[in-house]
Amino acid sequence: MNEIRNEQQPGGGNSLLRIAWQSTFVLLLFAIAGVAAPDTFGIAVAVVSLVMFGLGLVFLLLALLGGLRRSRLEEVTVSGLFLLHEAAPRKIQRLFLWCLVFQLVTGLTAAGLRPYTEIAFAVLAPTVLFGSAALWSAQHGSFAARGNDPS
Repeated sequence: MNEIRNEQQPGGGNSLLRIAWQSTFVLLLFAIAGVAAPDTFGIAVAVVSLVMFGLGLVFLLLALLGGLRRSRLEEVTVSGLFLLHEAAPRKIQRLFLWCLVFQLVTGLTAAGLRPYTEIAFAVLAPTVLFGSAALWSAQHGSFAARGNDPS
């Protein structure tokens, strides 16, 4: 079933995988610049972080709706949908996990070094990874087929 789904949707979720590592790189660049020169790059860090946060919220909403749609025919689990547990290949899980860890460390370190500035908004940025992972799972994850049990 998953192979059919990937054939129907070109790219097989590659755009969401690109968002994961590209957003990590962007956050790192802006966080470094913001910590080095908070007066110059503070607003830019806040804007980038808020855009990533907003995009992550949109992805989470779309993932929830996609999971609800798929739950009619498949047994979609919360851990599979939002944490990729047994719904994605290990390679995909590792990519999202390492990007998440790197973004969390980057955001928390930047906010810790410049706590009462706009740089502290960097802690919101990893939401884009939660959202993109959930959306990947909703679109491309593999879940068990729902049984015909009437109960």
